[in-house]
Amino acid sequence: MFLALPLPPPARQELAARCAPLATDGDVLRPVAPAGYHMTVHFFGSLACGDLARARGLCLDDTLAAVAPLRCRFDALGQLPPRGPARVVHAVIGEGAAALKDFVMRMRALVAAAGFVVDRRPPLPHVTVARVRRGVKWTARSTVTWSGVPFLLDRLVLFESHLGHAGARYEPLVTRRLGVS
Repeated sequence: MFLALPLPPPARQELAARCAPLATDGDVLRPVAPAGYHMTVHFFGSLACGDLARARGLCLDDTLAAVAPLRCRFDALGQLPPRGPARVVHAVIGEGAAALKDFVMRMRALVAAAGFVVDRRPPLPHVTVARVRRGVKWTARSTVTWSGVPFLLDRLVLFESHLGHAGARYEPLVTRRLGVS
């Protein structure tokens, strides 16, 4: 289970087009399906019934009505970790990164108040586009930069992840529009 800001269709399409060259590394990379592109806000892991109810409640929190949709723009593809062999290839969010970090920190406070353990690392606004297959070393040939089209992240979703041979499928359990009562 995880909370995320899913990408709107135009941003998914742009990102999918930018990531198409990664398909040539199919024996090394496991691309994320464009339908699954999202910015993770908080990862819960497996949840028991009572914990699931509390997680659902986070999406319905009244304070989210005061949060305006977040204007963002991609400006590069990068890798994590940033040095050495990569484990993840991701789209870097340039414009809007500060607002996203602020949003994640506010959500972490709500998540902690609901009794969940939160990540103490600084937020890194990004969207995972591929994972490096286990046991394989892959280093980005270079960072791909571009001037992306701005988009709005306007929904917070509690997703359940279903893992399968074709990759993860994300089922939305609760959706909350930002800035709407």
